[in-house]
Amino acid sequence: MTKDGVRREVRGRLRALSAKERAAAEVEIARRVWEVPQVADARVLMLYASMPGEVGTDAIATEAARRGITLVYPRCLEDRRLSLHVVDALDRLRPGRYGIREPDVDACPVHEVAAVDAALIPGLAWDRAGNRLGRGAGYYDRLLADPEWRGFRCGLFFSIQEFPAIPHDPWDAPMHAIVTEAAIVSP
Repeated sequence: MTKDGVRREVRGRLRALSAKERAAAEVEIARRVWEVPQVADARVLMLYASMPGEVGTDAIATEAARRGITLVYPRCLEDRRLSLHVVDALDRLRPGRYGIREPDVDACPVHEVAAVDAALIPGLAWDRAGNRLGRGAGYYDRLLADPEWRGFRCGLFFSIQEFPAIPHDPWDAPMHAIVTEAAIVSP
């Protein structure tokens, strides 16, 4: 199956997921993510503000802040790259490019890519080899290809987003772990 074929199929699976199923899965993912040592031990954790169909991260952000972890969120730039910004409260996220909540640039200082210990990364599909398929714009691929990137890469997905094999290219950075409501997969 092609990348576009996988995207079409997983979007259908996500539409079939009820609000009750989604909410229960997100609670379990938010609990289970702290079982990943590299996430639990991070001093600086990169999160994303979820789009429709992605695992929500607000509960994870609240717990990370309670643990004293510095949170950074990405902001989409015009050149299809991401800048990272320290976010000390969820109300500092504002609708940005594509309608995604992003850091308020006036209130959230830029953070160095090299200083991220772990990142929670969204996507549309995943496989047990750690491959992830995003929406196709390559924002995360560019970030993870940055020579300064050193952080642990952890994908957050619903188990229904798993595929036997995700088509991938040489520049696609595999995840070090995948967390779903059903399991933690470490390729």
